[in-house]
Amino acid sequence: MRYFFKLNVMSCIYAFLFFLHAESLGNVYRLERITNWTGIYNALSWANLALLSISLFLCYWLSKRLVSGRKSAYAAAVLWFPYFILWIWGFSMVFPLTNPGDDPAPVTGLIFMFEMIVFPFYIAFNTFLSAQLPAIRKGIKS
Repeated sequence: MRYFFKLNVMSCIYAFLFFLHAESLGNVYRLERITNWTGIYNALSWANLALLSISLFLCYWLSKRLVSGRKSAYAAAVLWFPYFILWIWGFSMVFPLTNPGDDPAPVTGLIFMFEMIVFPFYIAFNTFLSAQLPAIRKGIKS
């Protein structure tokens, strides 16, 4: 039961990281309107790139610490999705879209769909690295 809780915590963290990325891309117009800063898109692009690189190391470390060594750790590649839906639902309840000018561009949905298809592979790759990289390092040293 303890391992199941750890696996769900990892899945929730993965979902939160993807949620941050999705909301920053989906709310560019809202953030631009609120901050009156026209260069916010470039800043968010760099912030999302930094988030991706930091999340790779953070999730590697957390995955190695919490769930490595079991095949069921790959279930996080599927379990992140319900948490992502809950994050999106909660955000939309707290911050509803009231201005029609804040709607994202139509192509943003296609980008999100592609990223949602690729993201489980990112999680599986990260889980694989956290489980196999220490064994590979041992093999190289001996």
